[in-house]
Amino acid sequence: MPPPGIQNMLIPIRSKKEMQTYNVDVAYLQEEDAFDVNHLLPNWLPSANIFLQRSASLAKVGVSGSLSQLDFNHWLSDLVLSLPAHNGVSLDLSLTESQGVAKVDFSLVDRITNIDPPIEADNPGFLNYALTWFRSRRPNVRIYATEGLFWIEGV
Repeated sequence: MPPPGIQNMLIPIRSKKEMQTYNVDVAYLQEEDAFDVNHLLPNWLPSANIFLQRSASLAKVGVSGSLSQLDFNHWLSDLVLSLPAHNGVSLDLSLTESQGVAKVDFSLVDRITNIDPPIEADNPGFLNYALTWFRSRRPNVRIYATEGLFWIEGV
């Protein structure tokens, strides 16, 4: 017990889990046009599709689905925007193409509190480019997303 008068001076310290280490794959940034065709976004942009917004806001760990790549990008954006501050998600993705339509099969693996993004995390403006690149080279990946950032690991 602290001496009298010191009790009110104690400051609670929030402990943090050991820092997560990620094996981030940013090989898509080595492409010649990577920075020419992408643009920086201040954060994820909400979709105009109320069905995607609702589905994303209700998504629980274990949920899986299949969407066109464009719809998945909007769904992920809505999912991240529905999270509390400093939280993130991880999803396993299988990236395919059928009859000229890029598809994403996804499974929500985890919701992560107090997520600590790696320095290699990228801006949401690069998401579509990154997924397209991975689809043709390494179609099974794990993606992490949080406020204004995403990063990808090979599975």
